[in-house]
Amino acid sequence: MGGCPGQRTIAALGALAFLASLALGVGAEEEPARFEPVELTETEEAAYPVLAIFPGTVVLEVTVSLTGEVEDVKVVQDAPPFTQEALRAVKKWKFKPAKLDGQPISSLVPVAFSFSRPAIWWKRSPQ
Repeated sequence: MGGCPGQRTIAALGALAFLASLALGVGAEEEPARFEPVELTETEEAAYPVLAIFPGTVVLEVTVSLTGEVEDVKVVQDAPPFTQEALRAVKKWKFKPAKLDGQPISSLVPVAFSFSRPAIWWKRSPQ
């Protein structure tokens, strides 16, 4: 190897700095990943069960497929008799799927149904 010892040291340090910059991604022109969240496009209302007396809340975890369809539903918080009605309704929902760098991805979406007794207004008939 030719050159004086000082030049070899500088060349070696330069090579180490270059390798370190590659390892750390310094100078890389890479953009951060672009994420677009799932978007609800169609819903189905959940009906209040006729025989239910007290209010309740059902929490579900919905898996949305690459095409925006409901792929799977898990019950996180059960509230009989509302759970079956919440499951029936959410299975009919449609989504625009989430995207990562423009490509559709499946995703988990938490959904809560709060059921409260409907208010009934009685109108007296004139006498």
